[in-house]
Amino acid sequence: MITPDELRVERTIYVDATPEAVYDRVSDITRMGDISPMCTGGDWDEGAIGTIGDWFTGTNRVGDREWQTRSQVVAADRGREFAFVVGGAEGGWVRWGYLISPQRGGTDVTETWQVLRIVPHMGETDEQLAALRERTAVNLKETLDALRDMLTDASGS
Repeated sequence: MITPDELRVERTIYVDATPEAVYDRVSDITRMGDISPMCTGGDWDEGAIGTIGDWFTGTNRVGDREWQTRSQVVAADRGREFAFVVGGAEGGWVRWGYLISPQRGGTDVTETWQVLRIVPHMGETDEQLAALRERTAVNLKETLDALRDMLTDASGS
């Protein structure tokens, strides 16, 4: 049986932009749809600005299926890390994060996806959970490639 520890994906890419520019882009959940193949965007709760403890509603779409999730920011260190937990810090089921570090005049950004708790809509069989992990790996690559391209275009490189 697949365990949550086996449901983790991590990808790193080099971006020709400052750590602050990378952070500002990945922490802007309202524009996540510009780079994500699945998330179409999000809305901060009233008064939230993206600090630790803030909540937002994200909208996702795969094919004809659309759904919303409630997430809470668990890391917000500009130029270093941004992360949130779907379902909230207490009792959530997936942690998404971006680790950011200056490298060679630009930035290495690592996107992570970690299942904290398996919930029924993820899948009920090992095959379904493995397929979810593989789809997520593809989505992370696409998101990071789009992030790199967007920030490279913005810098005029």
